[in-house]
Amino acid sequence: MDVVVVGANCGGSIAAGDLAASGANVTLLERDLARKKPCGGALPPKALSEFGIPRTIVERRVTRAAVIGPSGTTVEMDVRGSVPREDDFIVMLTREALDRALREKAQQAGAVLREATFVSQEARADGRVRVKIRSRSGREEYLTCDALVGADGASSAVARSVGRPAVKHASAIQERLELPAAAMAHYESIAELYLGDDISPDFYGWVFPKGDHVAVGTGCRPEHANRSYAFLEGVKARAGEKLRGARRILLEGHPLPMTRNKKLVFGRVLLIGDAGGMVAHTSGEGIYFSMAAGRMAAQTLVGFFGYGDRLQKYERQWQHRYGAMFDFLELLERMSYLGNKRREWFTDMCRVRTVQELTFDSYLFKDMATVRPWHHMNMAYEGVVNAVLDFWIAPRKPLQAEPPRITAKEALLATKMAVHSGVGVGDAAASA
Repeated sequence: MDVVVVGANCGGSIAAGDLAASGANVTLLERDLARKKPCGGALPPKALSEFGIPRTIVERRVTRAAVIGPSGTTVEMDVRGSVPREDDFIVMLTREALDRALREKAQQAGAVLREATFVSQEARADGRVRVKIRSRSGREEYLTCDALVGADGASSAVARSVGRPAVKHASAIQERLELPAAAMAHYESIAELYLGDDISPDFYGWVFPKGDHVAVGTGCRPEHANRSYAFLEGVKARAGEKLRGARRILLEGHPLPMTRNKKLVFGRVLLIGDAGGMVAHTSGEGIYFSMAAGRMAAQTLVGFFGYGDRLQKYERQWQHRYGAMFDFLELLERMSYLGNKRREWFTDMCRVRTVQELTFDSYLFKDMATVRPWHHMNMAYEGVVNAVLDFWIAPRKPLQAEPPRITAKEALLATKMAVHSGVGVGDAAASA
């Protein structure tokens, strides 16, 4: 069996490695091996053993999380499920390290890695797939394979080649900041999530710790993309003194698919990861789901190759395993992120231990947590009490109604000055 996998990222490399290990002839394509994909880089510990990720690339173990609401209300919580375990933490790493490790693993299994761009594909009369690629030098050639796996991101060329309708993309922007030792000590084992109209009208902002820096970012829907830099400034303004003295290492941005694709198989073409819309709403998480899809796709190809209709098993298996979780997270995002009052309510609900346990049970083990009747009663009571307090008795005002009013050019300059000198965003913008 000959298989071409487009996209040597985490999902594509898992698919390529599993297929090669089963005896398939695998060509793994990546258009730019030097590229660093922007990513928050958070993983549940189970992913390390499940996908053979070397622990040497783990940069931080986050054991506490903080949610900061629009009014500045802060809820800190332990990363712990309903039953305490040794692996109650969130793995933090960089995508370039993860992608490199999984590419090398795929090569060790027998996959052939090539730096080339996917151009087009067409089905032949015998059912095989003819793939046109272009090398970095510009030379074009054709590969013939029994199956094609598209793992080439949110703007997937493979998905376009099979006629999948274009999907809307959210825009994510992230800055890597090197902090002084004293400032870095604060982020030793804690990750921060920020909510508010000054952060994003429909997502959240984050400060995630790495080995020698923090990743600061935010995301928004396409209609707000022209304000991405301003929203990033909003996150840094809220973090305030905790980022004083920071030095920029890298500014990066990338698209995130907003729509989950229920159709993932097109003849002998399979889509995984961002190419298949596998990014969870509410959290924006996609790494684990991409790797899980890569493994499912490989297992389907190995077990049912030669029967085109049976490749639909991959599609059905994915929807059965993760469809309900994705539907719930999309509903939760609409309930909790759209408007400062809802965000404030969401922040308060994060104080409830039952909510924390169910959240981390689902995140750490990638299963929908079982909700008992008493869980519903507890959360309903807390939800009503918090709603009454937040909406009528003691409504809280947001610290900032909107991000700094600066253009993209001014935001870039302000970011550069603020990161270089450690001054506040307002001072930097005023100096621009």
